[in-house]
Amino acid sequence: MHNIYIELIITNWCNKRCQYCDLDFSHKSFSYSNLDKFIEFLKNNKANYTINFFGWEPLLEFDKLKYFLENSKSYVNKYSIWTNWILLNKTKILYLIKNKVSIYLSVDNVKKWADIDLSFLSHYKNDIKINFINDPDYLDNSIQVFEDIKMHWFKNISFMPVFSTKKWSTSSLYKLWNIYKYIKSNSDDMNIIFFKYFNWVSIDKQFILDTDLYFYSDLDSLLWLQKQYKNINLALKEEINKKTTLFSLLDKEIDLEKLLKLYNIEDLLKLIFLIPKSQGVLSENSIIDNILNWW
Repeated sequence: MHNIYIELIITNWCNKRCQYCDLDFSHKSFSYSNLDKFIEFLKNNKANYTINFFGWEPLLEFDKLKYFLENSKSYVNKYSIWTNWILLNKTKILYLIKNKVSIYLSVDNVKKWADIDLSFLSHYKNDIKINFINDPDYLDNSIQVFEDIKMHWFKNISFMPVFSTKKWSTSSLYKLWNIYKYIKSNSDDMNIIFFKYFNWVSIDKQFILDTDLYFYSDLDSLLWLQKQYKNINLALKEEINKKTTLFSLLDKEIDLEKLLKLYNIEDLLKLIFLIPKSQGVLSENSIIDNILNWW
């Protein structure tokens, strides 16, 4: 049976505007009837599904998230959510834990955790994984943020440099190298994952279902997210659309086998390198990957 990972963009609205975010916001969200269509697709196309609630801020549509969870359990193996902490409360956290949804909390080095209620979140430290996002303009804060994470006993951390929306200078790359060395030497009892730009193809098939009900083939979210960024030129966005849009959830002939056959790895890998090269950032992303022990 196929292993299928789908990132469900339940809404493309957000309650924050992060320093490094370059995404366009709109008030598009899944309707209940369209969630039913997705659940019907899962029911009719058996696979080992992992569904990640992802995108802008999925907790803005918590009632729809609950609806999807409660009606898709028979067809989905695992769930996860990427969220900022703002809308989390005890009721929501306990609900997610009870329903075996892995919680990934996105925090950054911009405000040094000034807007994060660590005393509240630390009660659930064993059930929360930290996505630690590093903006190149605020790297002087990064080690202190990391120490705050350690102090509150969060053990599972994904270290994520900002790749696609901010430029990295020689100075910022040097600082990143020193931060990486510091974390590597001060994390013996922690589970640290270092995210690289040029991730290779996953064993599992990965897709995104966006608010317009289109599936996209996906390499660790990279291509689909690239299409959203303002700094990507129109010609490349059109190329991404042409190469990665597979079909609509509204297509009456939609099925899993059709999706898998149209998963064109070769074309997608070319785009992975074409996009940064056209923006003049191929070398800096390669350097970041090298810093994060890619080679």
